[in-house]
Amino acid sequence: MTNPTMRSDAFMNHAIDAHGDAVLRLALNQLRNVSDAQDAVQETFVRLLTSGTSFESDDHLRAWLLRVAINICHDHQKSAWSRRVDALDDSKAGDDARELSTVSAEDIALRDLRDHPVWHALADLPEDLRLVIHLAYVEQRDTAQIAQLLGIKAATVRTRLFRARKRLRDSLSAHGAARPAAENQARVSVQPGDASPHGPPVR
Repeated sequence: MTNPTMRSDAFMNHAIDAHGDAVLRLALNQLRNVSDAQDAVQETFVRLLTSGTSFESDDHLRAWLLRVAINICHDHQKSAWSRRVDALDDSKAGDDARELSTVSAEDIALRDLRDHPVWHALADLPEDLRLVIHLAYVEQRDTAQIAQLLGIKAATVRTRLFRARKRLRDSLSAHGAARPAAENQARVSVQPGDASPHGPPVR
């Protein structure tokens, strides 16, 4: 158990090294803007530094940090200065991501993530649905743990997960529909002497 009156450099360094990436991923998931996410991460660890909470385990510390980060993200989204953007701008995000080394953000493949269809599908989800998906699949939290983190009923968590999964499936299906259409067009445009237009698409 940590002594809440002694937040040593060693303790803070461990907290940042062990959990900084998780806090950053959650903040990015909620705020969808690297600069705002970085601010949320910094505020989360400032609150840890000044908190009197005593931690019984590393998992307890991680859960506390995630809960604080969730509240900070909510505050950011409600505040006048928060920039509510729909998606990360590629050029700005690339520059900002290089500045996140204080929380080991170099270990996060931000560029690959932004280019992945799942990122865009997640970005289209409402905040409450994005959050339960993140906690369930990124943080590997079960229904009861998510309910405790968010202060809601387990049944509400299950409902949100169901709705989120359905919307993700629909979104990803719609995204994938364009590729077969393009392949079909390419096959019917084949020239004499080429392979059969009814052959299997190249993958």
